[in-house]
Amino acid sequence: MKGSLLIKCWGAGQSNQLAGEFSVNLDLGYKVEKGEIVGRLKNTMVAGNIFEAFKRLGDFGDRPEWVGGGSYVPSLLFQELGVAARKS
Repeated sequence: MKGSLLIKCWGAGQSNQLAGEFSVNLDLGYKVEKGEIVGRLKNTMVAGNIFEAFKRLGDFGDRPEWVGGGSYVPSLLFQELGVAARKS
C-alpha cells in the first residue's frame, strides 16, 4: 500500500465549499509505503472534490477528534486524492 498520512493542513478557507472543491497545504504529513511511514512530506498540497472523495471512502476510524474547532470527525481513509509536491 502506498499513500500519504495527513496530520495537519492549513489554507482550506480558500476552497470553493459550495462546489465541494478544496485544496490545502500540508503542515504535517508523512509518505507511506507498504503500510510503513518512510518519510515526511514537505512542500505538498492535496486537492480534489470532497463529494467525489467520499464516494471513494475506504475506511474510517473509531475515535473522533475535534478538527479546526468546528468538526468532530474520525480519521478518514480516502482511496484517491490529488497530491502535488515540489521537489526540494
